[in-house]
Amino acid sequence: MRPAGYVQEWRLWWSGLGLAGRWLLAVLAAAFLSLHYAMGGLRGDHVRLVAAALAVYYLGPRLARLWRFLLPLVLVAAIYDAQRYWAAPMRARVRVAEPRAWELAWFGIHGPHGLITPAAWLQARTHPQLDLAAGAAYLLFIPVFLACAAWWYLGRPKPGAIQVMWAMLWLNLAGYATYLLYPAAPPWYADHYGLGPAVLSAAPEPGGGARFDALVGAKWFSSVYGRNANVFGAIPSLHVGQTFLALLFALRFRSLRTATASFWLIIFFSSVYLNHHYVVDGLVGMAYAAAAYATEAWGVRRA
Repeated sequence: MRPAGYVQEWRLWWSGLGLAGRWLLAVLAAAFLSLHYAMGGLRGDHVRLVAAALAVYYLGPRLARLWRFLLPLVLVAAIYDAQRYWAAPMRARVRVAEPRAWELAWFGIHGPHGLITPAAWLQARTHPQLDLAAGAAYLLFIPVFLACAAWWYLGRPKPGAIQVMWAMLWLNLAGYATYLLYPAAPPWYADHYGLGPAVLSAAPEPGGGARFDALVGAKWFSSVYGRNANVFGAIPSLHVGQTFLALLFALRFRSLRTATASFWLIIFFSSVYLNHHYVVDGLVGMAYAAAAYATEAWGVRRA
């Protein structure tokens, strides 16, 4: 389309929006940045997130489909980061020993000094090639999920493919709520601080991801997990849950089944190998993913 034609199309789109359609997003964006500024936590990535969301929306009808696709992701990113303001004052008693006790009871491995968790067993059997593979997969779990969702929605469209992104939103919201109701320490925390009363001031750490950083000579894990909004968010594992959610939709759409199944298994292994999660955390994440998937399927049947 020629520029003049696009401008005309944009003007028609703008004229049909109404007051809320024109300005509500801008008001919400300003409120979002103002909140972070008032709380002393405004960062450059907040501004970039808002700028990207506004650009996609206000560029008009040609990007409307992309906007509908990205909206759940924008909400996930905004809500996740805002946890830093309410996680500490609102969460229940932090569970440190209990998740580990479950892991030992259900998946404990016999060692020379008694039962150990699979995560502890793997920490004694690390290998540089596994560090690279697990670390790369773990960092890419969101881009891979988005690539699958975009393929089903934008590439080779499947009926109901937009549900993938909304199911991802419900999965993450359920996970964030659980982090408040049942805050659980990850295995790296137990290794560092022990199983006594929770050290609420504990700083986020990259766990086994530090080995990946050392191998590649960069601080990718340190940078990403240094901004972790909630140290005590081990249950559920949203890494495992989100990749399992992609597999459920792949089975439904009969597309990318081998790729999503393989990536889910890699992420499940990596979550334990990198000392970020117990096996229990991943299983709970899978249950949450199944619930999010069923919720979207139920909504479609009700529509």
